[in-house]
Amino acid sequence: MPRLLALVALLIAGIAPAADYPTHTLKSDQLALTVYLPDADKGFYRGTRFDWSGVFSVEFGKHKLFGPWKGTHNPTNNDDIVGPCEEFGNAAPLGYADAKPGGTFVKIGVGELEKAKDDKYSFFGRYKIVKPGEWKVTKDDGKVTFEQSLSGAGYAYKYTKIVAVSGAEVRIMHVLENTGAKAISTDHYNHNFFNVDADPVGANYELEFPFAVKAAVPKERFNELVKIDGKKVTLAGTIDKGSIFAELGGFSTDSISRDAGVTMRHTPTGVTVRVTGDKPPSKYNLWGMKTTLCPEPYIQIDLEPGKKTVWTWKYQFSK
Repeated sequence: MPRLLALVALLIAGIAPAADYPTHTLKSDQLALTVYLPDADKGFYRGTRFDWSGVFSVEFGKHKLFGPWKGTHNPTNNDDIVGPCEEFGNAAPLGYADAKPGGTFVKIGVGELEKAKDDKYSFFGRYKIVKPGEWKVTKDDGKVTFEQSLSGAGYAYKYTKIVAVSGAEVRIMHVLENTGAKAISTDHYNHNFFNVDADPVGANYELEFPFAVKAAVPKERFNELVKIDGKKVTLAGTIDKGSIFAELGGFSTDSISRDAGVTMRHTPTGVTVRVTGDKPPSKYNLWGMKTTLCPEPYIQIDLEPGKKTVWTWKYQFSK
């Protein structure tokens, strides 16, 4: 019994309450953002899947959005995260295919990681962080700027993300510069962990896309619960168990911004969030479960040495 109690105490100590994580509050006259700051020792998120920067939850019109969607929070788990969080290299991080077991690869926004065995990369995996990327964080009125520089596994980059709030709008601005000798080719997407006031995901939520939606590869409970009507996606009932998933089609990869985004509506509160981007989507997934609804737009990034790219997501809140 004493050994069991000691183990429980150790687990509890490793999962700190949110108030113990480094944060910064961004405010406008309509929005308040709790921004979790990257920290290799004390950060809210220290997993190896998602970009550590720009993780935040939102308060708007006395409503809470992008709040926790899991139970007890463990900062080292791959998906214990909140908000419109982002990931590079979901299918193939930089250098993973070439690395030998014990060698390293690069996850942009995280750091240099170790390839444990000769398996296909899995974003569900928990990889050893050999060298976390160094973060510089600048906090100004209305915005937080995150800068990460990394050189490892033959790659080098400088990554900047700015989260800015003004009125009822949040902008997430990115700059990725290839500072190394090897070309960078990666996908990038926003997971958009939508929820409103912890209301279970079901008929109270509605998504509207900028294009006529097609469910290319519906899985899990998608066909049972999801209704597609042109550009609109609704649910027949609460996702009381399991999940929904589909790769979406119907968008144009040639458009500048027309198809890059989504609008989420929560009918009981009237809360609406309109998301727009300035890069054409390369892929679009839709995933959801009882606690969160996630339209996931991807972009493709290809950078030769010395080149950089810039892109922005804009979130407009209304009631």
